[in-house]
Amino acid sequence: MKILVLNLMPNKIETENQITNVLKNKTFQLEFTFLRTASYKSKNTDFSYLEKNYKVFDEISNLKFDGFICTGAPVETMRFNKVIYWDELKTVFKWVRKNSIPSYYICWGAQAALKIFYEIEKFTLNQKLSGIFDQIIMKESEILKNLKKPIFIPVSRFTGTKMQKVLQKKDLEILLYSKKTGPCLIANKKFNEYYNFNHFEYSTETLNDEYSRDKKNNLKINIPENYYPKNNPKNKPINCWGDNAIIFYNNWLNEIFFINKKL
Repeated sequence: MKILVLNLMPNKIETENQITNVLKNKTFQLEFTFLRTASYKSKNTDFSYLEKNYKVFDEISNLKFDGFICTGAPVETMRFNKVIYWDELKTVFKWVRKNSIPSYYICWGAQAALKIFYEIEKFTLNQKLSGIFDQIIMKESEILKNLKKPIFIPVSRFTGTKMQKVLQKKDLEILLYSKKTGPCLIANKKFNEYYNFNHFEYSTETLNDEYSRDKKNNLKINIPENYYPKNNPKNKPINCWGDNAIIFYNNWLNEIFFINKKL
């Protein structure tokens, strides 16, 4: 099964490991192709590594893939059209849909997809949402099959998406929702697309690393909620979402398999 991953995160290798770890699967042999933007060159990852391990769109546009993932990006406080690679992103997303590739968009990647396909705007929050939050199942779906309750998912973002804006689009269904953090997982069954504003793929230490980085950058940031035992950053966080992350991504791979089997 060939999976194309558009990695927009600064620390490319860390994100690669997160994605490949949650997609470990005994049923399918997975082949990953990592995609980078041509219009913006990462400042945090050595370019020689990118040249060796990443493709740009022109190099893959004639290839066939079974699934597509787009990560988040640290540009969420910018207006969409001010992002350097915005036009390139629109080209990639529209190509994915045109070629009927089942897709999964994460965090800002999900917000960008909803803007491109449905003109749904994000809005800036008063305070960064950071922590582990329980999600409510709004509608049963195969991709949520066998998830253990409560469903905890890491959240890390400065922006949100209004539920009402999503509900106005007949193609979209909200599958997971939190009273504290808003819509989480949105499905588009017509085009086999999922948009997750949160981070099933995060490793145990990711929120801790982000919290340390934000403090170092003198951002006004709260301690990630429901993350450190006794709410003390000196305590090692406990991963309460990892098992569900594996189940979730396996459900996605199974769904891709059956979609492609019908073609």
